[in-house]
Amino acid sequence: MCSVTGVLIFDPNNFDKIEKKLANILKKAEDRGRDSFGIVVIEKDGSVKVRKALGKPSEKEELLYGILDENSRVIIANNRAEPTTEYVRQKTEEDIQPFIGERYVITHNGIIANDMELERKYELKRRTKIDSAILPPLLDKVWDGKIESLRTILNEIRGSFALVIGDKINPDRIFLAQNFKPLYMAYDYSLQAAFFSSLDDYFDVKPFDPINVTKLDPYSVVMVNNDKQIVSLPLLEKEGKKKKVLVVASGGLDSTVAATKLIRDGYDVTLIHFNYHHKAEEKEREAVRKISEYLNVPLIEINTDLFKMIGHSTLIRGGGEIVKDRKGEEGAEFAHEWVPARNLIFLSVALAVAEAYGFDAIASGINLEEAGAYPDNEMEFIRMLQKLSPYATGPNKKIDVLMPVGNLVKHEIVKLGYQIGAPLHLTWSCYEGGEKHCGRCGPCYMRKVAFKINGLKDPVEYEYDE
Repeated sequence: MCSVTGVLIFDPNNFDKIEKKLANILKKAEDRGRDSFGIVVIEKDGSVKVRKALGKPSEKEELLYGILDENSRVIIANNRAEPTTEYVRQKTEEDIQPFIGERYVITHNGIIANDMELERKYELKRRTKIDSAILPPLLDKVWDGKIESLRTILNEIRGSFALVIGDKINPDRIFLAQNFKPLYMAYDYSLQAAFFSSLDDYFDVKPFDPINVTKLDPYSVVMVNNDKQIVSLPLLEKEGKKKKVLVVASGGLDSTVAATKLIRDGYDVTLIHFNYHHKAEEKEREAVRKISEYLNVPLIEINTDLFKMIGHSTLIRGGGEIVKDRKGEEGAEFAHEWVPARNLIFLSVALAVAEAYGFDAIASGINLEEAGAYPDNEMEFIRMLQKLSPYATGPNKKIDVLMPVGNLVKHEIVKLGYQIGAPLHLTWSCYEGGEKHCGRCGPCYMRKVAFKINGLKDPVEYEYDE
């Protein structure tokens, strides 16, 4: 395991300052690699300069300086933490990354489980048993230097990787590729250079520094050239395939409109519903079954005692009284009925089911209206979960996290639902589980007002309505 680092130099006149920044990155990256480090510089004529050593960069700082000059164009570097499965007792320079091929220079973070298989298939030779060493001869033999074909080659690798690749024939560009291993880019305006590394912390960027830091998308291949152009391609392609999405559905307005919108957008939808001993369990179960039948989509039901054990919510049976007032406004503006980590748990289970059964995405009915009171309805919650998803699922099983109504408030959701033919008449919104909606809890209040704003008759009945 390693930290990988790369630099694409736009202005070689800043080489001394770039060298200092590179040294700081490599020293900070020691937390991901302490056994050895290496630096390979590709000059404008395609020649290379190499510095490699055992141990930490901070222990051999003299090797970090004096390697760059005005002819330097690309830097490829590595901090290595030697895996137990690839331990080399008597290491030489050949065992230290980056590895140099006839054309390509590569630094790799991760594990290549099928390195010997690739070696046999393509009749390759490498100078060390370390799995990463298979990459330069592989690319030298089968890659034409185009980003599209690199994606095809990388799909043959079984394992994990974040790669930084330099091209000796064309040293005015750099390639990045990753599955679930992280890669970040920092464009330094003052130094006129793009830095790449495994963690953004290594760039040591302060709030007002003239540096733009970006996390590169998991499962992507990226090319950056000296004209500051970036080309990015997804690593996992599913062309011509209807995307399958698993929608966490409560039986309420929001998730029903979300599911209907996804169907209208061309997704293959399945609903997943949780029965968790809440007060409206029977009414929600009845609603979601009718909605599933109406939309002609499958339904998965999961029964769980988890929230009964957690407790601490009036939404759960025996948890106390639901907050109500004459209009219901008080219950709509604060998270009185908060259930600890409920949406995170539901979406985590949905993510696991989606991975196990080949879904491309999960979705829910989170929205701006309820984000005013509930943190786990905030768009940022879903955005962060989307970023987490590649690191919570298996290799090559990237699952998106969607929020079809995430940017809408309740009256907009009702309007959209009406326009796309969502079965609003089948939904259940009330926190209580009576024969009719109570009319006084927060969700009842929001629902009633949302229909009135749209000039629509609410198709459900209320015990109390004014």
